[in-house]
Formats: sequence, structure tokens, C-alpha cells
Amino acid sequence: MADPMILRVLTEAGVAVEDQATSIVAPGEVGYLGMLRNHAPLVTTLQPGILMWQRASGEQRRLVVGAGLLEIAKNRCTLLTSTVKEPSPASN
Repeated sequence: MADPMILRVLTEAGVAVEDQATSIVAPGEVGYLGMLRNHAPLVTTLQPGILMWQRASGEQRRLVVGAGLLEIAKNRCTLLTSTVKEPSPASN
């Protein structure tokens, strides 16, 4: 299997998430943005919503993020966001 991407979620308090992912779906300005390995370099705004990623094991993770910025380049996806929290059971 190909090497996974690195996912980092940063808030003003520090690193909220640092994980490896085979796919990432994030809430962008005009809708959800899907990213796989070798995605073209991109910087975009991030809207409040659910960040989803899949690990190499197949496990899917979800996190509620606030507004911010997303950058992906060289198989590293970094989100700078105002807030991060676990999703409520109703949003799973």
C-alpha cells in the first residue's frame, strides 16, 4: 500500500490532531473537499463542519472543526482552525 498522507489540525492551543490518512474530506468554502495522496497543492478557507479521514487500517475518524484555513502540499494536509471537538453521537 502507498504511504499515507500526514494530517495535522492546529488551533491556537496547539496541535489538536496529528495522524496519517489515506483520504481526507474537509468542509471548504463551496462544499466538502476530498483529498487523496498526491493532491495538487492547494490553500483554501475552511468552513465550520465535519472533518473526516480514513486511516490505512480502514478506520474512519470524524471531528467537528470551526472556520479556518486548509493547506495541502507534498502529501501533508494542515488545517488551522478556531475550534475542534468530538462530534455528538447524533452527527455520526
